[in-house]
Amino acid sequence: MCEVVVIRGGVRIDQVGTVEQVSCVLRWQHPLGTQAQCLARLIIDAPSIPPVVVLSEIASNPDELGITGDFAAAADAFMGVVASAVGDLDPAGVIWVAHHGPFSSHDPTGPETFTEIALAFDGQHYHDDLTGDRLLDAEEVTRRIRPLELEPVPEALTELDHVG
Repeated sequence: MCEVVVIRGGVRIDQVGTVEQVSCVLRWQHPLGTQAQCLARLIIDAPSIPPVVVLSEIASNPDELGITGDFAAAADAFMGVVASAVGDLDPAGVIWVAHHGPFSSHDPTGPETFTEIALAFDGQHYHDDLTGDRLLDAEEVTRRIRPLELEPVPEALTELDHVG
């Protein structure tokens, strides 16, 4: 299979066969202060499989500006970034995942975790009341996240020329 890599304005687009991954260091205005940031990756497979977005908390983002406390705004910001890179993407059909681990500002000594975030989309913006969010167990991570073949966070940040 041939891999196609395109980098435009800090957004990396990888395509291998029918799988496309769009990644960037996402920056958005957090309601608790200054600009927050995370590693954001959208994985699109065949049209029959829902797209998945993984937002990874990174060490260069202050812990008090964490992604979990402002996930809906981060999702809105990411959809604005990928709108020009990806064709028809139904915002209501995206599966959202928060990713934490040794690369994070939040609990950098803790284990790698993946939490499915239950965002509602009202036609213009995402909303999150935290009621449907759930930590994925080891079996779900193996079955749902590992097949996405996400590059480890440090390597992905290096490829995006992110320092910090």
